[in-house]
Amino acid sequence: MADIYCQKRVTVDAPLFYSAPDARQGDVITLSKSESKHAQVLRLKAGDSVIVVDGLGLAFYGEILSLRGKHGTIIGVHSESRQFGEPTVRLTLASGLSSAHKFDTTIQKGTELGVSRFVPVLTERSKIRIEDDRKAIAKVRRLEKVALSAMKQCRRSFRPDISVPMDLLNYLSETDNTSLNLIFHPGSATESLNNVDIQADVQRINLLVGPESGFSHSEVIAAKEAGYRQIGLGKRILRTETAGPIVCALVMARFGELN
Repeated sequence: MADIYCQKRVTVDAPLFYSAPDARQGDVITLSKSESKHAQVLRLKAGDSVIVVDGLGLAFYGEILSLRGKHGTIIGVHSESRQFGEPTVRLTLASGLSSAHKFDTTIQKGTELGVSRFVPVLTERSKIRIEDDRKAIAKVRRLEKVALSAMKQCRRSFRPDISVPMDLLNYLSETDNTSLNLIFHPGSATESLNNVDIQADVQRINLLVGPESGFSHSEVIAAKEAGYRQIGLGKRILRTETAGPIVCALVMARFGELN
């Protein structure tokens, strides 16, 4: 492929596109119809440098070989890198399932802040119930599109995993005690996040945020018994779609990811 086109240095701010992993054939990637339309909107032309991410952590650097309109845009790849735009810590946000637009906000902002996995949890006070497995899968597929759009916007190479909604107690049963586990819930027994000793070698963090009405007392107790520490967020009560992104930002700042 190096003989077909002139390799240019691709800067990290080059236009970024998404392509499914199976769209790459050797050193050539064919962008989808929607991504090709995006290239046209940007008025790109043959020879322009671009970055293509596959949603699994890989970024490919190359340049446009041809723009074929509805038949796709052809990208020639000359190098690649792993973990492009990704944080050093794997962050899971388990959030009480809320109404569609609120959870969309949680997914969008969480993705921008570096969340690797989202878990919609059903709690005692959740106002939304999902009884049909097909509806649950359909909801996840829609949320994956929200995450994909946010991934491109914030220039990441990994699209966060989104779990099928699950019962809170089922989620707690899979808690890894080697991770840093924090539940954010107001009350007299809370700690300040500033007092939590976050070791530099921590690789996984699990954050748990409630739905609109918060967690019940028994759920907080269950989380603590599973290894979660109860953290407060000051004097004011935050909406669930605010709390999720806020706690992600606070934790990522502690790791220097927002510097």
